[in-house]
Amino acid sequence: MKTVYFARHAKSDWNQPGVKDFDRPLNSRGEIDSTAMAVHLQHSGFQIQKIISSDAIRALATASEYKNHLTPDTEIIRNHLLYNASYLDITEVLKSIPAEFSSVMLVGHNPGMSEVIDYYTQDGVGDMPTCSVAIIQFDVPNWNDIIISSGDLLGFEYPSGLKNKV
Repeated sequence: MKTVYFARHAKSDWNQPGVKDFDRPLNSRGEIDSTAMAVHLQHSGFQIQKIISSDAIRALATASEYKNHLTPDTEIIRNHLLYNASYLDITEVLKSIPAEFSSVMLVGHNPGMSEVIDYYTQDGVGDMPTCSVAIIQFDVPNWNDIIISSGDLLGFEYPSGLKNKV
């Protein structure tokens, strides 16, 4: 059994003229939301063994919150292929994960994150809001055994949805 947490980065700061897209940091709402989502996943008992993130500043900042709350003893794996990745790029990263890991988080960007969920599940989630996480489980022994529409959507969490759970 393999479980993947597809996470879209939190809200970024567009108010810094001249800053390249790759270098945009989180804004204050993004910082608050990423912490809230990480705490929510931690309190929900989700277990993540490894985090693989786009190397863009906003994605790494989001991944750091998840790391701090869910996998404090492991390092984030930076993967440039996840920066503005298509669903096919994300699939390539997913299939390269060693079989020893059964639960991983991929932190990236839209539209690729929304597309990969539609690709792997029959449920889909539509357009993922910033800082959302879709949890998909696959009944396979190896990551490279995953095929189209073979995943079960276990959950879909996003910051404004957390307010309804309090």
